[in-house]
Amino acid sequence: MTNQAKTYQKYLIKEIKAIPPEYFPNLLQIIRIFRETALFNSRSQQMPDKKQNRYPLRGRPFTYIDLTEPVAVDDWEALQ
Repeated sequence: MTNQAKTYQKYLIKEIKAIPPEYFPNLLQIIRIFRETALFNSRSQQMPDKKQNRYPLRGRPFTYIDLTEPVAVDDWEALQ
């Protein structure tokens, strides 16, 4: 444990000792929620970003064929 961690541990213990015992269940719940949130955030930062390959065709050349040709004419009910 680093010196900084030991210092924070001392401050935390001091703060916990100043809390009345009837609030310990609430404090325990707060600490558990904080730990779960902190661990979740650190895990999500370690996971590779799935959005990196969101647009795999971006920047690739393309060609228009029959640029003015209507698209999906057979799908329009009004034309039938």
